[in-house]
Order: sequence, then C-alpha cells, then structure tokens
Amino acid sequence: MLIATDLDGTLLSPEGTISARTRAAIAAAEAAGAPVVPVTARQLYGLTGIREGLGRWALCSNGAICWDLHAQTVLFALPMTSAVARRFATALSQAAPGTVFAAIQDNGQYFASQAGYPDLCVFSDHHRDPAEMPTLSLAEVTGADCLKLVARHPRLSVPQLSRIAEAVADPAEVHITNSGAGMLEVSAAGVTKDTGVAMLAERLGMTRADVVAFGDGDNDVELLAWAPRSWAVANAVPAALAAANHRAPANAEDGVAQIIESLVAEVRAEPLAGQRQLGV
Repeated sequence: MLIATDLDGTLLSPEGTISARTRAAIAAAEAAGAPVVPVTARQLYGLTGIREGLGRWALCSNGAICWDLHAQTVLFALPMTSAVARRFATALSQAAPGTVFAAIQDNGQYFASQAGYPDLCVFSDHHRDPAEMPTLSLAEVTGADCLKLVARHPRLSVPQLSRIAEAVADPAEVHITNSGAGMLEVSAAGVTKDTGVAMLAERLGMTRADVVAFGDGDNDVELLAWAPRSWAVANAVPAALAAANHRAPANAEDGVAQIIESLVAEVRAEPLAGQRQLGV
C-alpha cells in the first residue's frame, strides 16, 4: 500500500503543523510497510520544520518532482520547458494585462519572480520573505525550464484569472490548477499529482491498485479520481469532495490520521503485511 496525501488543508493541522496523532500514524504506516508520501504544491524548502515527521519520499510542485528526503536527491522531475512557459505567460499577459509571474526553477532550488509579484505575496504563500524575492523581467522568469509557473493579478480573483488562462492556454502544452493559495499554478501538460504518484509507485514495485489518496483542493482532484480508494477531508472544496469516493473528518480533527490508523490495521491483518522491501 502507498498512502499519497496532500499536506496543507489535509494532513497538516490548520496551523500548518503535524500533530502528535498524525506523526504517530505516519510512523505506524511506515513501520507496516505502507509509505506515506506527501504530494504537495510546496517545494522542498517548504517542508522545513515538518520533514522529520514524514517518510522517505515527497512529491512537490503538484507531482512534478519526487525527492528522496533521506538522501536529499531527486528521483525524477517533469519540468515545463522554457518555450512553453514563455508562450503561456505571454498569452496570459496579453489577455489579462497586469498579470505577474514566478517560476520554480532548478528543481525547486531557485524562485524566479517577476517585478510586481512579491508585492502581492505574504510569507506563507511560498515559505519565503517577499522582500527577498527577486524582481526580474518576464523574459528572465521564463528563461529556464521550470517545475511550475505561478501567476497572480492585482485585481482579478484566482477563478477569474483561471477562466482567462483556460481560454488562452494550449491544453497540449500546459495544465492549469490552484492549491487555494491565492495564485494560478501551471505545470506541463499531463503533469498532475496522480502522474507523480503513478511514477513513484512503479519505482517501488506497486501499481495503481496499491494507492490510497487524501486531499482537499482543486489540485488534488486528479489524484482523488485516479486512486481506487480516496478520501477528501470534510473541509475540502466541492470539486475534491466530488472526486473522492470517501470522506474523512476535517484536518482540524486529524482526519487523515484517523483513516491511516484503520489502514494500518488493515495492512497488519494481511498475511505478508510489512514484509515487502521497498526500494528503487
């Protein structure tokens, strides 16, 4: 079994921490041979402070990169090319003047932000001080391949900006979503959370049938619909609730931990539970 879970709004408490119950549930699942894999819009640096409560693997940038948290190495990455990022950003800038962008480059190690983008941010948006973000030209922001391109507008809401973006985007090149963090999030076409989970599962000798998933946001919809067993927490957005085939208690109630506890009991009841050796 592979347990794939979103972090913010799902596994983490409303304060963004891992509760004692959740920490214990993750440890029990890992000990039973069921890895718990965070699948998040965050980057590796956004896991600082909670990494010790997680397992070995983490999928960041909405599934675009997989990190080995023990070795701090990249297992695989699915970047968007510079050319695709530039075409999309140019089209959206023309359709919605005033839109500003940032890109997650160098496997998440470099945050390239356009002048004006930091003015629309707070620290929790990207787990970094907006005052320390670079102020680049759009050409510089889209000058390298990236894991994810993000966009904001000073007057348009995310749904409004999303509708414009969908109208100008080439679906053969980009996938548009959001994680509820106040920005549009754009990945290469075909790169969603379930893409990354499927690739990791294959590396670990598992299949889709082995995956269970948890989420709460629009960027979790593909994963929740893809996994044979999936739970949306009670505080999830309507699209996530509709995509999942089960509902868990809210993140404020350690909902994911409650379900993981039952899954661990299920794994332990299997004849060979915990005996599979996982590796790559």
